[in-house]
Amino acid sequence: MAEELLTSSEAARMLRVSKATITRYVRLGQLPAIRLPSGHIRLRRRDIEKLLRQADETDDDR
Repeated sequence: MAEELLTSSEAARMLRVSKATITRYVRLGQLPAIRLPSGHIRLRRRDIEKLLRQADETDDDR
């Protein structure tokens, strides 16, 4: 089964952050991305969901 890939805009909506924040996460290595020959990036849905779960766990610890 193929992995679902998201655009940076779709990932930004899921995480409720800007596209610039997604780009920064990728640049800092906090979020793995696939760079297309066109230079655009795609992100795996499972990586975005993992980041969401980690954020929820951090919120629960407060």
